[in-house]
Amino acid sequence: MRDASSVLLMMILANMLLNYGHSMWREDIARGVAGRTVVMAIANGLATGALLYAFERSVPVAVSAGLLFAAAWALILWLVGKWESRFAFALRFFLQVVALTTIWLSAEGYWVWAWESVKSLVRSHNLLVLLAYILMLRPSSVLIGAVLTPWLESVNTEGSLKRAGTLIGYLERTLILTFVLMEQWGAIGFLLTAKSILRFNDIKGAEQRSLSEYVLLGTLVSFTVSIAVGLAVIKLG
Repeated sequence: MRDASSVLLMMILANMLLNYGHSMWREDIARGVAGRTVVMAIANGLATGALLYAFERSVPVAVSAGLLFAAAWALILWLVGKWESRFAFALRFFLQVVALTTIWLSAEGYWVWAWESVKSLVRSHNLLVLLAYILMLRPSSVLIGAVLTPWLESVNTEGSLKRAGTLIGYLERTLILTFVLMEQWGAIGFLLTAKSILRFNDIKGAEQRSLSEYVLLGTLVSFTVSIAVGLAVIKLG
């Protein structure tokens, strides 16, 4: 028996190859060249329908799926094209995957299975993990900022990228929490070492002592919060 999930993965892969491997997926498409958009929509629809038909779906189902995805592809391109952002391509791909997944669930008759799978994910442990990751973002930043505020005026932050420190903090705490939940304590030590090496050239020198202490304090507070939340999840979960 064929693996139904492989059909979905092949559909997504075909969509990626058509989108990113074809010259029509460049700026001229984003600017709304109607003729080429139609060609690409048809190509994506044909690929989707052909894959479903090749894996034992009936002709009506394959044709309907192809037509639906061709229309969805063109609609997504038109809607996302109105949103001028450097992340538009990511949103476009995400919506296309959602459309393909919806079509796949309908073609395979897996809606009941999908609903049961979603309900099985709504458990206290999973919700606790989700809450922990949310805490690693803004709530933790506010807490760490409050701890470091008394020393902020003592350091020179000129030349730093705008909001880079905030983003680094988000990523750092997310990684640490993941490592704690996976019980990969060695990876946490590696992360701390790597950060120390990367920051060494920026903060070395006696005149930068206040900055080095500020960075060290912020790092330790960030690590402490992340590890504490991770351990709490393990204990409560």
